[in-house]
Amino acid sequence: MVAIRTLTLALTYAIGLCGSIPLFPWLAGTPRLLLVCGFLAGFWQDRRGAWQIKPWMQNCAIAPFFFYYLLQFSRSNPVQPVVSVLAIMLAVRLSGEKTVRHSLQIHAVALFCLASSTLFDLSPVFLLYLGALLFMVALALVLLTFQNQNSEMRVTKGELRKILLAGLSMPLMAIPLLLFFFPIMPRTQLPLWHFLSQPTGRVSGYSDSVETGSQTDISAARTLVFRVEMPQVPYQRLYWRGTVFNRIEHQRWLRLTSVPPEFPRFAGRPVAQTIYLEPSVSRTLITLDRPSSVIISRVSRSHDGVYESGGTYGKRMTISVESRTEGVTALDRSINRPFYLQLPEDLSERIRLLAADIRRRGKDD
Repeated sequence: MVAIRTLTLALTYAIGLCGSIPLFPWLAGTPRLLLVCGFLAGFWQDRRGAWQIKPWMQNCAIAPFFFYYLLQFSRSNPVQPVVSVLAIMLAVRLSGEKTVRHSLQIHAVALFCLASSTLFDLSPVFLLYLGALLFMVALALVLLTFQNQNSEMRVTKGELRKILLAGLSMPLMAIPLLLFFFPIMPRTQLPLWHFLSQPTGRVSGYSDSVETGSQTDISAARTLVFRVEMPQVPYQRLYWRGTVFNRIEHQRWLRLTSVPPEFPRFAGRPVAQTIYLEPSVSRTLITLDRPSSVIISRVSRSHDGVYESGGTYGKRMTISVESRTEGVTALDRSINRPFYLQLPEDLSERIRLLAADIRRRGKDD
């Protein structure tokens, strides 16, 4: 005999995981911690069969977080507060007793968490999580119907097989409707699967060095580099800064890390940004030019305003940046001209003459 409540409990945790895993990398520290604690507290209490966390405690716990993130919500920062509240609601519901009503609430919030993860990343993996969640929710609805009639109900393996078949048949019956609506529903202009049309040549992208003339055919890449939440600024000031190349060796333009000290004096009003960086092979952080401060754990700053992550790279990360976009960044001390004006020995004479002509016609730096 198999207990219906045991099956619904396992499905509820599986649905919670399916909805929270895609969103977890994009959450801030507090929602992450609460989500983990919610799973552990709920599992521990369900194993013991005693629930110290009562529903009224859960409702009281959600309220302060809701008002805290409500104050952070704005037109320039709409996403992070909403997904944080959803994650905390899921954590609080998972931490208590899984009645039929509370299980249905967990299913709904998990579905919203999974949907909100597409605000940060939309990939084929999302469809796998969505398909698994829909099948599990359909099966859980059938089992919860039996549990609502008798919370202590037990069924034989033959009866369980019929229940599982009925639950799994519901999403399968919806496939003909999906085939009907798919051609007529609007769809995004951005492709979900980039591997369906791989470029034959090299594609443009970010690199720590540039070598001119090394590729005869370069195509544009549409890979997402970062997302950003910030106040609206004029389009001409949206200059995004990564590394600074300061040396030419033969045909290669690269960066020396031994940058001479500079002491910039920033002008203009600060522009605050929350930047969500996609995984990259480089430690360099992309910011709005020119950054005056970057808030992230283990970050190193060079004198010329290049910021690099000191932690594990190759993963998604969220950084808080403050930049000054107006005017020219002044220095308290003079620029180290010998460092920046050093020329390679094999530089073309035509380039030297062209540079000298431009310098003669110029009035200042």
